[in-house]
Amino acid sequence: MLNLFGRRKLASRKQRLAALTAFAMAAVLGVGVYAFTASNTVPAHKAGAGAGEVTGYEVESHVSYTWNKTGKNVIKAAFKLNAAASDVQVALTTGTPTTDEDWTDCGATGVGNEVLCEFTKAKAFPEGVPNGEGDELSVAAVSEGQVVIE
Repeated sequence: MLNLFGRRKLASRKQRLAALTAFAMAAVLGVGVYAFTASNTVPAHKAGAGAGEVTGYEVESHVSYTWNKTGKNVIKAAFKLNAAASDVQVALTTGTPTTDEDWTDCGATGVGNEVLCEFTKAKAFPEGVPNGEGDELSVAAVSEGQVVIE
C-alpha cells in the first residue's frame, strides 16, 4: 500500500509540475503578446463620409465660333457660363468625345464668367476642328481644382 500512496504522490507532483509549467508558459506568452501590442502606435486621424450637392453648369450665352483664314477650320469658341469656374475644357466633335485628345483646356473663366477656348491646343486638331467634324460642343467645368479627362 505504501507503494500505491508513493505513486499517487509522484503522479500528483507530475500533475502539479505540468500545471505549473503550463501556467508559467501562459504567463510568458501573455507578457510577450502584451509587449507586441504595447509597442503599436497609431497617430490620431480623422475618418468619415459625407455628401454634398453637385450641380452642373449652364452655358448662358450663344456660342461664338472663330474660323481660320481659309474658313475650313474652327479655331476658337467663346461663351459665358452661369457661374465662375476654376477650369473649363471643351470638345467640338461629331458626337460624344471618345478620347482625351478631343478636349481643349480653356483655363479658368474670365470676367463675367466668360470662356475662350482655342481648339488649336487640342492634340487631335492642331489646325483647328475641320468643317463638318464639329457637330457637338461638350463642356466640362469645375468650381474648384481642375478638369481631368482620361
